[in-house]
Amino acid sequence: MKKLIAGLMATLFLTTSIFATSEIIDKTLAVVNGEPIFVSEFNSFFAPLFEQYKRSVPPSSQTSQKENEFKDIILNRKIEDVLLKQEVKKQKIKVTRKELEDAIKEIKKIFTNEAEFAAELKKENITVSEFEKKLEEQIAVINLIKQSVEFKIKMPTEIETRAFYNKIVTKMKGGKTNLSHEDDLLVENLAAAIKRMSSEQVRLRQIFINCPKDVADAKLKAAQTKVTAIKKELQRQTFANVAAQHSEDSVSRARNGDLGLITKDDIAPAISKIVFSMKVGDYTKEPIRTDTGYHFIKVEEKHAKKDITFDNVKNDIEEVLYQSNVRQACTEYINNLKAKAGIKINKNW
Repeated sequence: MKKLIAGLMATLFLTTSIFATSEIIDKTLAVVNGEPIFVSEFNSFFAPLFEQYKRSVPPSSQTSQKENEFKDIILNRKIEDVLLKQEVKKQKIKVTRKELEDAIKEIKKIFTNEAEFAAELKKENITVSEFEKKLEEQIAVINLIKQSVEFKIKMPTEIETRAFYNKIVTKMKGGKTNLSHEDDLLVENLAAAIKRMSSEQVRLRQIFINCPKDVADAKLKAAQTKVTAIKKELQRQTFANVAAQHSEDSVSRARNGDLGLITKDDIAPAISKIVFSMKVGDYTKEPIRTDTGYHFIKVEEKHAKKDITFDNVKNDIEEVLYQSNVRQACTEYINNLKAKAGIKINKNW
């Protein structure tokens, strides 16, 4: 259940930026049950998502038509967000102080310290109270979904789970599942996950120094100076402590450099070739150079290739099916809100 809520939280953070600001101006882009969505509000919501989109597609696909199609998608998400928040008020959904404090703690883990968190708030021109208010709104929406949708969804039976597992086996053998496009895609993703689970794996810890391949000489020297300093620190401190202090990969740094279980396909060939031949407990005394920078790597665990049976993945498949059913129910719930709402769109891309 916690996995589901974490997933919903991540989705909400993606589609409703905590740091987004809204400057109210006269022109409205849409009106939802009498509540306006202002152009400036939409732009602050749209801009970071569009930047992510542009990084994920080739320049040749970044046409004005594609941008407008993406704007339609994001406007739809924004309308859904407004509808959900309106429903929160209608049903008087509350958020406890503990819920809010726990969520703040999770977000702060992304940052090295309080000063870095405060700097991000300042950069985005948002106060602590504004940040907490937006976060509270998002938690309230999660509570709404739990109360209105999630409790109605039952875990799949073992018969249903095994039938879906058999479809996965069929997919892994190259056969056809004869399922809907959405379910077939889910089967394909699970087949890939099971293949990954059966592969040889290592648990790695990393200290990363950012230094792209074509960086200027001054930045290259600065990165090499950091590398020299890290070598000395590794003689005095544990690898995990040095990673927590000096790694420039903020995600793994928050976990003391832990990258989790890795297969050969997960990482750059230059790293894979070396780490899969290392022993548990060893680390690279000299960093591995890639196109993105310098990587000190430590091998924490090694797991040999193994066969995966239904019993090995039964609980995982149950959870995936459950979450898929919840997502479908959420979509139906939101579509029902839309059908009953008064929505006027004044878009002019």
